[in-house]
Amino acid sequence: MKRAWALAIGLAVSIGGLFGPPAAMAAEPSWVLDSNNWQQGKDLLPEVVLNRVKNGDYWYNIYEVDPEAFKKNYSQAFWDASEANAGKYDVDPETCGLKDVATGKIPDFYFGYPFPKIDPKEPQAACKMAWNFEAANSMPGGQGATFTLNGLDSSGEFKRIKLWLHFMAFLGRPGGPIDNPESLRSTNLTNVLEPLDVDGVGGLTKRTNDWVTQDKAWFFVPATRRVRRVNAATRSDPIAGLDIFSDDLNCYGGKIEYYNWTLAGEGKVLAPVLETTPISMVQKTDTRWDVPIPYFKGAYETPGAKGVPWLVVENLKMVPRPVWILHGQSEDPYYNFGKVIMYMDKDMYRIWWKLVHNRAGEYFYNAMCAYQFEQTADASFKAVSPNMVVGVNDKTNRACLAGRYSSLFIEHDFPKDYFTLRTLTRLSD
Repeated sequence: MKRAWALAIGLAVSIGGLFGPPAAMAAEPSWVLDSNNWQQGKDLLPEVVLNRVKNGDYWYNIYEVDPEAFKKNYSQAFWDASEANAGKYDVDPETCGLKDVATGKIPDFYFGYPFPKIDPKEPQAACKMAWNFEAANSMPGGQGATFTLNGLDSSGEFKRIKLWLHFMAFLGRPGGPIDNPESLRSTNLTNVLEPLDVDGVGGLTKRTNDWVTQDKAWFFVPATRRVRRVNAATRSDPIAGLDIFSDDLNCYGGKIEYYNWTLAGEGKVLAPVLETTPISMVQKTDTRWDVPIPYFKGAYETPGAKGVPWLVVENLKMVPRPVWILHGQSEDPYYNFGKVIMYMDKDMYRIWWKLVHNRAGEYFYNAMCAYQFEQTADASFKAVSPNMVVGVNDKTNRACLAGRYSSLFIEHDFPKDYFTLRTLTRLSD
């Protein structure tokens, strides 16, 4: 029972969205980075990751992509809305909360980047970058995915968990605002499918649209038929003893106001994607699209593959991208992380990599966060979705492959009573 509760707590505070052939398949990689030419990755990877390349643990297929072409992975409507937002928003210097310049209040809705142009020298630059990251997170509107968490060490897989996560955004969604009686930014629902001893364990999270309120999170264990409220800071606890955290979703799963954000510099990094162009979605209803995607196959699943068991050896493309290097740190005494270093794309505002230190200031963990782009048949709607996190504990030499989908959909109109405690308690029925 303790194991089930620990798993549920981790899943309950997962924030954000875990989330046809490709429109234009990339050809062969431009080049391959491995132990023979590791020096070429010196300015393209965090040092702890580059060291893995140097000693033969990792190798990557590199795809060079025109920066302007890469930006077209977001819709023109998104870029137009971003430009129109110039001067409309500011941030509260005390909390990093977003506010409307005209009213001084928290906006009820926005679409596109709140800050299309950011001067890196201004005091609140990092905070504004974080809000652009949040805006990109909400681009799909609503989505759902079924996926696995695979715990791995040097000998292979030692644990596997299968679950689904459904997510809905109220701010930043395409198509304009929807009814929002609880004044939320987003909500999500999770349910564990395997193994059998935790089947039916679920979680519900609601994020209030204000500057100070903690996320409301609950979990449900079928064996006790009870719902329990949990602290949002538990998103920094390991999920079910694996080397993965709820805060790894999108490489940061918390409320923007939870962190003190600072800009440490800029550079380049290898960005992990499924495809360099959008995947074509298959429309199922007026509001739902399925997203057919290949599987990120690990070395442990591929006989004869070179590299550590958790290295992804199929369908992963690495694209050199310009990034801002941000530091984030929480003042919450219950939050287990200290300084977190994040590599955030200058145009797409995706966090591709993060390095995590404990509260004593010691580095111990890194996460690589991969994404995909999807679009409708007429390309009028495009979105970006997270599709994998590779969490690596360099102290224990263990890792977790998380979020590799067996199914994915985009949904713009979940039932009104879906993200509720009533639904949570009936997941195992």
